Amino acid sequence: MYREFFHLDDYPFRLTADAGYFFMGEGHALAKAYLNYLLHVRDGLAVITGDPGVGKTIVLENVLGELEDEAVIARVQQTQLDSTEFLLAACLEFGLRPEGRNKAELINTLNEFALAAHFDGKVVILVVDEAHRLKPEVLEEIRMLSNLERYGRKVLNVILVGQSELNFIISPQRRDAFSQRVRLHCHIDPLTEEETRRYIEYRIWIAGGENFIRFPDDALAIVYRYSGGVPRLVNVLCDMALTAAYMRERACVDADCVNAAIDKLGWVPYAHRTGGVPAGGHAVRDRAIPAAGRLTIHRDGTYVTDFELDRERILIGRRSNQHLCLGHGKVSRSHAQIVNIAGTYFLQDLNSTNGTLVNNQPVRWHALRDGDVIRIASFELRFASGPDETARRQSEENRLAPAIRGVAEVGGGD
Repeated sequence: MYREFFHLDDYPFRLTADAGYFFMGEGHALAKAYLNYLLHVRDGLAVITGDPGVGKTIVLENVLGELEDEAVIARVQQTQLDSTEFLLAACLEFGLRPEGRNKAELINTLNEFALAAHFDGKVVILVVDEAHRLKPEVLEEIRMLSNLERYGRKVLNVILVGQSELNFIISPQRRDAFSQRVRLHCHIDPLTEEETRRYIEYRIWIAGGENFIRFPDDALAIVYRYSGGVPRLVNVLCDMALTAAYMRERACVDADCVNAAIDKLGWVPYAHRTGGVPAGGHAVRDRAIPAAGRLTIHRDGTYVTDFELDRERILIGRRSNQHLCLGHGKVSRSHAQIVNIAGTYFLQDLNSTNGTLVNNQPVRWHALRDGDVIRIASFELRFASGPDETARRQSEENRLAPAIRGVAEVGGGD
């Protein structure tokens, strides 16, 4: 309805999971890194959780879409099943027609299929949606399936996707066999207020409307307050606000248009829907850790600095709010990330404009090894798997210096 008025190539806030509109907030980027890790090392089992509408499906589709012909993928979406029904559903989704329908025959059919595909060089992936609804007996069958391995590599990789209730099921405090089996778990939170602004700008840009549509800051603040940064709710509200702007013949989608959309939808602020829990209440897992690696950075052949990899996740890009800011026009705003998973550092290109190279080869996902040289624009980042001992000792001396001075001053009168 408003597409021609705003000179758009497409409707920017459709609810379909269109890969062309894929926007990675910090939570989405971390979830993608965990899924790539699962498929890289064949760990066998990964869990992605998040509230409805945060973007779990589109992250998964983005990862699976990059596998091309490397993978055999099945999806089980009906989870109100007993264990035998679940195993049969998995067989059917892989295109298998087992002769028998008892549990032992179904398991054997899946195992033989997974092994044959594995030796054929394929990655076998079983995706289970709405996994928070699974029965305990089904979870046990999934655990057993994910344990199948040959020569130290899992041959059937299971990805469980579910709502926040699944966090309780896999909680380490439960101490059952299934929760102990889960090493790779990432919870996707809603977008932050800044990410919500960038998300809206990005979708408008993809639809070709960056020169014709403007959301002022006060309007964006209202969008965030009522959507909570949940992408699906942002889409619904922004689509309705664009309709309101069109009816008023305004290119500026101001607070009046957004409030009109809220009235039409009958929404209350997001925090009121969630019992007072604010949006983005769970911080992205970006915690500090002891440095177990570092980058030595050169620009145009000249040494710049050393950078300690002392966080679980390091964002690299042109923006000043990145952990490692590389000021160059050919560096994307969010260019790449380095993620520490189970003690190994992985480099991931974040769909950058000019790409990321390791040892002069373009990469999307790469397990870093000592001496690897990462090239981003005119920067060279040489990876080492341990912290700089000189810098570590200096940091320790600086930390202890006040106490040492205090001891000297106390003893100075003797």
